[in-house]
Formats: sequence, C-alpha cells, structure tokens
Amino acid sequence: MIQLLNPGGDCLTETTLEELRDSKDKATDAFWIDLLNPEPAEEQFIENTLKVNIPSRDELHELEASSRLFSEDGTIYLSCWLLCFESPIPINTSVAFVVTGKQFVSIRYSDHHAFRIFRNVGNRLQSRRFKHSNDALVELIEAVVGQIASMLRLIEQDLNSLSVEIFSEQHSQRKQLKKLGLKRMVQRLGKKNSLIACLRESSVSLAALTGYFLEHGKGQLQPGVTARLKTVEQDIGSLRQYDAELSSEVGFLLDSTVGLINFEQNQSLKMLSVAALLVAFI
Repeated sequence: MIQLLNPGGDCLTETTLEELRDSKDKATDAFWIDLLNPEPAEEQFIENTLKVNIPSRDELHELEASSRLFSEDGTIYLSCWLLCFESPIPINTSVAFVVTGKQFVSIRYSDHHAFRIFRNVGNRLQSRRFKHSNDALVELIEAVVGQIASMLRLIEQDLNSLSVEIFSEQHSQRKQLKKLGLKRMVQRLGKKNSLIACLRESSVSLAALTGYFLEHGKGQLQPGVTARLKTVEQDIGSLRQYDAELSSEVGFLLDSTVGLINFEQNQSLKMLSVAALLVAFI
C-alpha cells in the first residue's frame, strides 16, 4: 500500500503505483510517502523517482546503530522499533524513514497506532494542514511518544488493580483472588513485564533517532520543529524513568505472588501431613 501526504494536506491518502506512474509529480511533490508492506515494484519506483535507497525488509531489522542511523548524499536514514498489536502478543517491529530536504518516506511491514491516526483527520486531537515535511515527521514522532505514555499509564492502572487483588484483606476480595488463582497472577505480571520491555526498547530507539535527526538535520529543520524535537527528547527521558519504576513494581508484585504461592503450598503440605498422621493412628 502507498499513502501520500500532500503539501497543505492534513492526512494520508491512499494511491496506487499506476496512478503514480501516470503522474510522477505526485510522488516528487508529496511531503510524506508511506509504504506499508510495499511490493518490490513499488519500492523500485520510489527509489528511481526520488533517487534514494529504500531499505529492504531484512535491512529494517539490522540491530547495529550504525546500520539504523546514517546519512548518505544529503539523505538521512533512520530506523526505530515500534509496538505492533497484530500478533497475539504485542511485539516491536522495525520502521524506517528516509528523509530528504523536501520530503520523507516511511517503510514498514506492520501497522501501528501512530500511523493509523493520520489516515483520518478526525482521529487526531489537533487538526492542521502541514506546510513542511518536517512538521509531519515530528508530529508522527510525537504521536508515537504519546502512545508509549498512554500504554505505560494503562499498565500502571492494571498493576494497581493487581496489587489490590494480591494484598486484599476483605473476605470478598480474597475469595475473588482464589478464584483467579495466584499462578494466573504470575502470568499476567509476566505479560506486563514483557510489554514494558517492548515499550522501553521503543523509547530507546526513538531517543537515538531523535538525537541523530537533531544533529544531522540541522540545515533543514525549522526553529519550531527543532524545539519540538528537543521537547520530545525530554519526554522520552521521563518515560524511561516511568518504565523503570513500573518494572520495579512488577518485580515486587511478582516476588510477593510467588511468596504467597509458596505459603499456600506449605499450608497444604502441613494439612496433608496432619491428615497422614491421623490415618496412621486410625
């Protein structure tokens, strides 16, 4: 799928390779070209039209920082890890950006919340028409950071609920805890820990991407965009502290739950021992 954000536009619009071939100006004039699960012919067309290299699917998953952030012939190549919900368990997948002085291309093989909100102007909190490609790119990065923050808040709320259930004192709450089962609690905490790890990986990659873009895109960034990217850097730093605190909370709840499981098992063994003694005397 190919989507375009045109100058003065406010959202992505879907197009086809045939339409672009009929009018190459659509590609060269667009502020943002989004390639979702692109076909080889689509990749080749964008490469030839814009005179840039489009990373392949294998290249998107390079782990070395030098392979994920670099500049070549005035074009900046950026990659980051974003959370994807298409799999049964949320995982991070790689997204690449090819940034020129006039436009940028995003290449991805999975869908993400931050991209979805650009398909319909009504999905965004603030609707506005973009006057430069950098405005669109920084707003996309802000949307990703906002999604990470929202996910961490949801995790915190869930951990608070789990804490109440684990350490409940009221009879009704204890009954509900037994119904759910402590082992089930361990599974839920494990999933939360995996999700936090994914969000942390995404934050780290975004911090590297933002820092690199600020450093190597100085000549093409407007003052307003530079200020917004620096704010994003600060926000990511706050999120790193936030996820560290949540990780500690998960560890504490996990240790407490395992302790309760051991306690229940010991109580069961004591009861079995008493029962065995009674049977022996009978």
